[in-house]
Amino acid sequence: MSRVLYFGIFLTLVIGFFGLLDMLLLRLLNREWWAYRWIRRLAWSLPVTGIVLLLFWGAAEWAGIDRLSYAFALFTSLVFVLEVGMVLALFVSGVVFLTARLIRYIRRLLHPRDEPPQPERRLLLKRAAAAAPVIVASMGVSGMARSFSGVNVELQRFRFSSLPTELEGFRILHLSDLHLREYVTVADLEDVLTKAESLRPDLVLVTGDVADDLRQLPDALRLIDELRAPYGAFASLGNHEYFRGVDAVRRIHDASTVPLLVDRAVTIATGTASLRVAGIDDPRRMGTKQTTFFERAIDTTLERSSGQAFTVLMSHRPDAFDHAARRGIELTLAGHTHGGQIGLFGRSLFEPYWPDRYLWGHYRKNGSQLYTSSGVGHWFPFRLGCPPEAPVIELTRA
Repeated sequence: MSRVLYFGIFLTLVIGFFGLLDMLLLRLLNREWWAYRWIRRLAWSLPVTGIVLLLFWGAAEWAGIDRLSYAFALFTSLVFVLEVGMVLALFVSGVVFLTARLIRYIRRLLHPRDEPPQPERRLLLKRAAAAAPVIVASMGVSGMARSFSGVNVELQRFRFSSLPTELEGFRILHLSDLHLREYVTVADLEDVLTKAESLRPDLVLVTGDVADDLRQLPDALRLIDELRAPYGAFASLGNHEYFRGVDAVRRIHDASTVPLLVDRAVTIATGTASLRVAGIDDPRRMGTKQTTFFERAIDTTLERSSGQAFTVLMSHRPDAFDHAARRGIELTLAGHTHGGQIGLFGRSLFEPYWPDRYLWGHYRKNGSQLYTSSGVGHWFPFRLGCPPEAPVIELTRA
């Protein structure tokens, strides 16, 4: 309960901060709009509405009324998306207004005579400035709607020069970040597995953050087992397993046919070849890359597994890829980032700012390869250009 309380306080501060930022941008950069009382009321009513919804959300969460909690969470998320969108929109419209004022000032300097009023030009200016909030609001609503659309389940072929002949065409269904609770449920997972079944995966690997409602975890693991992948299914831990209670998660996995691999590996025989499936722990903490943690976890995992084999590493966070590449691990599967939930041309919009965080997609380094999934689900319902996914990765020889 203390975690929920702290999270609620954090969200209240965030909603209040963006609401204040919207008011400042409106007052300082958009004075033409600030003159209208209804616009001022709309500006301050947005954060107030968000905080009220957040209080109702917290009350429903505390009372254990899931449907009300879901509804209030959804509307609170919508308010937050609109607030952030308005910051961008008001900045753009403010630049439009400032540019127009600068042009008028320069004209007065060059032509000091009084100019006749030009209502058509002012109307055009207001329409141009108003386009930014309208576009951003539309994108916000569209992004939330996209988060509830179907999950992409597509075949992706990865080529490896070191792949044993017996593993040619071997297919792995990669599930990550389901976050089973309100926005994504067991029924949604069943739809994903039905799509994946037609692609005939040989193995299912689950890279953490499976269930925020642990009551859904046993059914989820049962459905994964019922896919009847010839070489079974394995899972690794994510940070949300620790948030929700890792001891309970371990007990549920122990009672299922989907074992957790925590700093250990298993070797699967495929004819005369071997496939090593490894899983490492999660550092739990957020923020900077935990380089030392991943080095220790990967080294420990490989030391506990003897012999040479083509290796697939499950790491909830793609940050492990740097050391996995140094250790010659052929393929790393990860999630955690959700691709930033905003993408462009198949990459995260934030990729240029954090290129070493491997936010979404296929990466190569020193002969090793990584796929960071954008995730099946999310705890915040917003997706724009970064759809949910559950890729089926086919191993082929280069």
